[in-house]
Amino acid sequence: MPPQLKAQLLLARLEYLGSLTGPEVKARVLRCLPEEERERLRQLSGEAWVPFRLLMSLDHAIRSVLAPGADTVFVELGRASARQRTEWLGEHAPLVSVHGFLSRVAEEHRRFHTFGRAEYRRLGFRHGQIAFYEFPEVDPAYCLSASGYLTAAIEMLGGAGAQVQELSCQCRGQDACRYDLRWEEKGAPEPQR
Repeated sequence: MPPQLKAQLLLARLEYLGSLTGPEVKARVLRCLPEEERERLRQLSGEAWVPFRLLMSLDHAIRSVLAPGADTVFVELGRASARQRTEWLGEHAPLVSVHGFLSRVAEEHRRFHTFGRAEYRRLGFRHGQIAFYEFPEVDPAYCLSASGYLTAAIEMLGGAGAQVQELSCQCRGQDACRYDLRWEEKGAPEPQR
């Protein structure tokens, strides 16, 4: 069976696309996909499982219409997913620990993916690393969207100046996609010199 993930990830992309561009651009994106994939997207429910490849096809179609050749669109798609995942926190988002949230992302990996595993390590007050292992299929677009997701999630949970750096990548033949995460406390006073 091919690797599967929860359709919520695709629904976040479609919602972002609709809010950003309107129905005519969304229709152009969908026309870039084979009929079988378009039909599957029309019938999506948040709890459905879909092939990882469908998410990647959708992401590449979005890029081909919105920003041909520009990989930054993948980062924005990840940011949109983070907004959807954290918006239910509402005004309480700044009260949620960034470390706690990132730990949950790793713990709940199998809730949203039938493949791979994830680990989170806290390395300091505002520093951690998250790693994703054992993906049977990889795509650099997914890694870029993960970077956008992690950056936006940290910022929405009160971390200012989030810096996310991919230290290793399964797309380059390494054992994990490992991200180093650093942030500052929002509203923290500047250090005196």
